[in-house]
Parts: sequence; C-alpha cells; structure tokens
Amino acid sequence: MMKILMLVPDGVGVRNYLYSELTKELINRNAEICLYHKISKNAINEIRKINDEIEFYEIPDFTEKAIPRFLRESSAYGRLKYFSRKLKNPSILKFWIIKPKTFKQKALYGSAVFFGRFFSKWYSVLRFLENKYEAEIKKSGSYQKAKNELQQINPDIVINLHQRASITAPIMSAAKELNMKTATFIFSWDNIPKGRLISRPDSYLVWSDLMKKDLCFLYPEINEASVFVVGSPQFEFYFKSEYKLSKDDFFNKYGLNTSKKTICFSGDDISSSPFDQVYLRDLCEQILTLKEEERPQILFRRCPVDFSDRFDQVLDDHKELIVEIKPDWRVEKETDKQSFSLIYPSLNDVYLLVNTCLHSDLVINLGSTMAHDFAVFNKPCLYLNYNPVRNSDWKVEDIYEFQHFKSMDGLNAVGWVNSKEEFIDKVFKCINNPDEIAVERNLWLEKIIKHPLEGNSKEIANLIANLCTSAS
Repeated sequence: MMKILMLVPDGVGVRNYLYSELTKELINRNAEICLYHKISKNAINEIRKINDEIEFYEIPDFTEKAIPRFLRESSAYGRLKYFSRKLKNPSILKFWIIKPKTFKQKALYGSAVFFGRFFSKWYSVLRFLENKYEAEIKKSGSYQKAKNELQQINPDIVINLHQRASITAPIMSAAKELNMKTATFIFSWDNIPKGRLISRPDSYLVWSDLMKKDLCFLYPEINEASVFVVGSPQFEFYFKSEYKLSKDDFFNKYGLNTSKKTICFSGDDISSSPFDQVYLRDLCEQILTLKEEERPQILFRRCPVDFSDRFDQVLDDHKELIVEIKPDWRVEKETDKQSFSLIYPSLNDVYLLVNTCLHSDLVINLGSTMAHDFAVFNKPCLYLNYNPVRNSDWKVEDIYEFQHFKSMDGLNAVGWVNSKEEFIDKVFKCINNPDEIAVERNLWLEKIIKHPLEGNSKEIANLIANLCTSAS
C-alpha cells in the first residue's frame, strides 16, 4: 500500500481535488490518503461526505520572520519584472497587488520592490534569493515540527495542492530533506506568470501542454521530464448525473421562470473587477428596453469570496429581472473573511455550479474561468470589454493584456460586449444562434486543459501511483 500526503493549505482547493473522484481513484489503486491541512472542522466534515477513509493532520502554525519574508517578496517581485521582460508583457506587473497598511509593511514591501527590481536583471540572483529563502525557512520551529511529523506519517509522496501557499514551504523543504518524493499541482490556468512558486519539488502536475511550455520557459531550472500534463479534476463534476437536477426542479427551487431564456452573470473578485455592479446595472437597463415578454432573466452568481454589499442596490432595484443564487461557500468566523483557510466551498455548491451552467443559456463576465465551465456544455460566453466608469485608474484594457488570455489569440473563443449598447444584440445572438458566436470556444478549452475532461482524475491517480513506485 502506498501512502500519499496531500498538503491542503486553505479551503480554495477543496472542491477541485477533494470533492472530485481523485481520492477515490487513488484508494482504488491501494493508496492510503492523508491530508496535512489548514482548514476548518466543518470543511473536514464536508470532505468526509465524499470519502471517510482519509486521515487528517493539522499543519503547524507558521509565521514568517522578517528576513525570509523579505527574501520571498523581493524574489516574487523580481520574477514579475523578469517575466514581464521575457514575455514582453508589462501587464504581468499588475499581479503585484500588495497594499501595505502599517509602516512596517510599507517598509518591507517597498524594500522588496526596490531590491526585486534590481535583482531581476540576473536570473541567477533570483534563484539565489529563492534558495536563501529555503535555507532561512529551515531555521524555523515550523520546519522542525513539520520534519518530525513527516517522519511519523512516513508518506511515499508529498503533494502540494497549491503551489503558491507560503505555509507549505517548511513542509516541502522538510520532505526534500528527508528524501521523500515531492510534487505540486499548478492550481489554475493563470498561475504560472504570477511568480509565486513556493518550492521546487520533484514533479509538477499541470493542466495542458501550453502550461508545461510556459512553466519550463519561465523557470529554466525545471526539467521538462519532471512536468506532467494531467489536466485538472475541476470540470469532471459536469459529467456526473448525480449532481444534475432537471431544469424545472432547479428553476422552481430558486424562483426562476422556466419559460424565459436565462443569462448567467458571474461576478469576479472586487480587486479584479471593482465595477461588476455597474456592468450588472447596465445589463438590466438594456434588458428593460425590450418588451416584457421578450426579456430574458438574469441568474446572478457572485464570486465565491466576494462578501461585499456592492451589488445590494442593483439587486434591489431590479428584482423583476435578477435572481441571485449565492455560492455556498462558508466562513467559519465573520472576522476572518479574508482568511482563505477559513473559507471553503460546501458540497452543495457543486450542485449549484453544475446546474447554473447546465440550465443557463449563456454567461457574461469579465475574463472569468466560467467561460470554460460553460464551454463544457458548449454554451457561449460574453466577455465584458468596455470601461463602465469614466476617469478611473482601473481600465478594462489592462485585464485582457494578462498573459493567460494570450491562449485565445487567433481563436473566436468568446463574444465581446464592447459597449453598454451592445448587450441586447450580443445576448440574442447567443440565445438564438449559439453556434454562430464564440464558435471556437471548445478549441480554446482543449488548449487550456487536457481532454477528455472526465478522465482527469484517473490520469492524475495513475501518475501519482507511478511516481510512488518509481525509483528516486
């Protein structure tokens, strides 16, 4: 029997990996699954609904001291500078979204930017900083605790579910020190250019050939043979009948009209799209120009970690058009809404997301991954592409310059709403002629993630089993 230790630094990855078929597939291959986690008791109870054979160990508390944090942040900023030059894409620097509040934070991040900009001129210096960071981490009490616990658990492989979480740094360092096999998932399709690869494990599990190419290009120290294209389990829920309700049952449960066409408006987080509420109001105002019997309804799904009140007014003003179905993500403490370790999706949210995509006719958003979720059902996405507020520092043009959107260059992958006045025309094209807009959405999806999508968990489980049994 092989023993697999998965690092779960927060609640964000719970749905993708722990609600999926991945752990069952591993157990079918005679694996014992242990989670080394920093999630809540209630999140653990949700995971046990899927699989009650998993063992749980809590990750020791980890507080970075000033020197290792400076090393990590300066190397992270340095990588963004380096990547922006190597990819000839200055928008990469916008991933630096740190907003320090205290004097100490301002001093730390100001120094990190100053030195990171200077160090970015030499790749060897960036690697020195990263190696120095790992050496500093090994001096911490968290590292020693992790090392002791790893020796007790004695896994065949340690797999990090999220490559950027600093709380996993002592554990990954300890595993390497103990000559344990290590691997990491690259969590999302936009993560590689963000310069937050917390460690260098033995193996990397990525979504696609494109992601492998980008990873090896930006991190030349990574050997191509250590990067495995296995997809991601997050789309396989859409193929499982147990998560699907009939349209009548789903719409009746949430107060939607089964006779109307349905637009899903999916929100982004407030830092990426601070004017989502304005876009939603614009859409409503345009729909109201139609005769009542022609008006589609709006199913509004906000970003799961957006707990703001910014949509309240537009939702109240347009009750006749909008039905909000809130993501069922839970927060353990109201005062800790910004702590991703205490935010997690319930299993019920899988049902909500699957049926939202299955029974809506199209989705509208600002550059969201929901374009891919709808493409699974061969439904079109409209990307918002105009500035809804004048004289703002935030510009929509900056969003689509991000590196991960280069993946749709040359593809008619989404429709574009270039002004408020274009909503009606574009929406009805999607509703009446869905095969004539965003016609290459499935080609984009195939480029983004390995197909067949419903086979990703098996693919990952097979790879992990092979890694466990291969010679070091």
